[in-house]
Amino acid sequence: MSHHHYEDVIDTSIKKKSAEIEKLQREKENLIKEAEIKNKEAYNLSVTLKGLKESRAGIDKQIIEVQKELNKYCTHEKIREECRNYAGGYMDRAEHWTDYYCELCGIKVDEKVEYGGFA
Repeated sequence: MSHHHYEDVIDTSIKKKSAEIEKLQREKENLIKEAEIKNKEAYNLSVTLKGLKESRAGIDKQIIEVQKELNKYCTHEKIREECRNYAGGYMDRAEHWTDYYCELCGIKVDEKVEYGGFA
């Protein structure tokens, strides 16, 4: 049986294609591994996030309960002022608001407004 030149070309082509197939197979396996790692990390983070949200919901509920209790007992003796202004316009008078909040419980206990006059 004689060996022909075209058989060498076919053997070389087959070897090249086999090498390409192996390379693509390795790339495929690496992509699958990367996807699995990302999916696992995303799942772990989603579990952590869910736990944090549940903790926050519990804390929010506790804050409301404590706020209710505080409002029952607070006498609003320590007050802080916050000012806000509305400059007015051509047809509107200026407004100077002073809001009074309790330092302990944060509730707004009073407000005062002064109006600017037209010249």
